[in-house]
Amino acid sequence: MNVLLGSKAEAEAHFGSKSVMAINLLGMKFQGEKAWKFTPTGMNEGYEVTIGLFKDKVRYIAFKKMSSKKWDEGDVRSCLMHIAPYSAWSSRPGSEYFDYTEKEGEKLIAEVTGWYTPKYRHAFI
Repeated sequence: MNVLLGSKAEAEAHFGSKSVMAINLLGMKFQGEKAWKFTPTGMNEGYEVTIGLFKDKVRYIAFKKMSSKKWDEGDVRSCLMHIAPYSAWSSRPGSEYFDYTEKEGEKLIAEVTGWYTPKYRHAFI
């Protein structure tokens, strides 16, 4: 997986910009949650990205579209491809949820669920 389970420094290198401290999205400060926000230079549609870390590993990524345009398939693909190739994600038609499973043979290595809503211009992975 590309960004998840990496460090803050790896996420900054991946998105091409330095981060600033952000509000924790899960409200789990006492469990060790730390959040960082930045606007990646390579995402030309204008996204704000918040990453959440536990034990110095990225455990979630939230994308917020900064323009007034509604989400379209290109937006969703762009966000999901920061984790894994788009072809590796599965979704039911019309669903706002996407699933990704990484296996090594029969052994499950990682499971990820992504969610987006066109109405509020957010994606959470």
